[in-house]
Amino acid sequence: MIYLDNGATSFPKPISVCNNVSRSLRNYSANPGRSGHKLSLIAAKEIFECRKSLKELFNVESEEEVIFTQNCTMALNTVILGTLNPGDHVIISSVEHNSVTRPLEELKKKNISYSTFDYSENADEIINNVRELIRPETKLVICTHASNVFGFRFPIERLCALCHTYGILFCVDAAQSAGVFTIDMQKDEYDFVCIAGHKGLYGPMGTGVLLLGNHSLRPLLFGGTGTESLKKVQPDALPEKFESGTQNLNGIAGLRCGVDFVRNKGVENLYKREYNLANYLYNSLKKIPKVKLYTKDFSFGKYAPVISFNIENMHSEEVVAILDKNGICARGGLQCSPLAHNYMNTTETGTVRIVPGAFNTMSDINKLIFVIKTICMKQVK
Repeated sequence: MIYLDNGATSFPKPISVCNNVSRSLRNYSANPGRSGHKLSLIAAKEIFECRKSLKELFNVESEEEVIFTQNCTMALNTVILGTLNPGDHVIISSVEHNSVTRPLEELKKKNISYSTFDYSENADEIINNVRELIRPETKLVICTHASNVFGFRFPIERLCALCHTYGILFCVDAAQSAGVFTIDMQKDEYDFVCIAGHKGLYGPMGTGVLLLGNHSLRPLLFGGTGTESLKKVQPDALPEKFESGTQNLNGIAGLRCGVDFVRNKGVENLYKREYNLANYLYNSLKKIPKVKLYTKDFSFGKYAPVISFNIENMHSEEVVAILDKNGICARGGLQCSPLAHNYMNTTETGTVRIVPGAFNTMSDINKLIFVIKTICMKQVK
């Protein structure tokens, strides 16, 4: 089986990830921060060590500003629902995920509005597009670091600086970029960065992270934190303020080893390797007459290793089903991002999405290209 659906979740996981999940389940699967016995303390130390690894990878000021969530969706909802008030205005890109658009649509009922800005290969145009949408009531800008459908990379460093010039909060959706592109919390002063632990960080599913550069958020969940239990109100201290309920110890144990895997390999090295595979695929697909690609180029640094394409006269799901029969895992349809497909006029067919990961090889890509050529030849007949 050739797995090329790393944009949905990375697979396989590093052996160290699998081993640490198993070790935590077998040896110290106690409730962290809820008891004073030995196993609870070991569990709490495991969670702290994961915070520490994340702090170092993303240059966060302190471990307390690394918040564990169920997934990137929960991190984004925490920012959106914890920041906005009636009358506020939000600006988002025209290729955002449903994890951004759906909560914003719900908040329209509370007189909260949003506008979208278009992607451009020219970073100056993106900045101008956002600037033109700013209103006095604009409270927050949310932008994906890299489109989960088409791989566009946005100039988030410049967008953050623009927002802060106008006193606006800036949130990065790093679901597709964490572990792929460098993210520096202190250098670029992001207010919020939302991360999927199970994609480019190679952790288990059910793990997400919210990095806080700004502490003004309201919590999404309220409940037991293991601290200040006599108080009826939620504690203000970090990270407990945002981590009510029993944590996913076993998932976080795996995530720690996934983060260490990325740190040891090097983010830039991982990106270069995955980009080379994606770029080879991109250039090969350009030579197949019945294949349609959706980006003018695939320049190094400007795109995440994400390739979307279609085959003439075929729905993307049909192509993915044939790939599956040939032992290749890919994703078709809308990838939970209809806004991106509206932008590219692909809502009727969706796209076939290929995302290589750390364990893919050139042989995998050559097998994929062979099968795609075979599909196209049968279409001609």
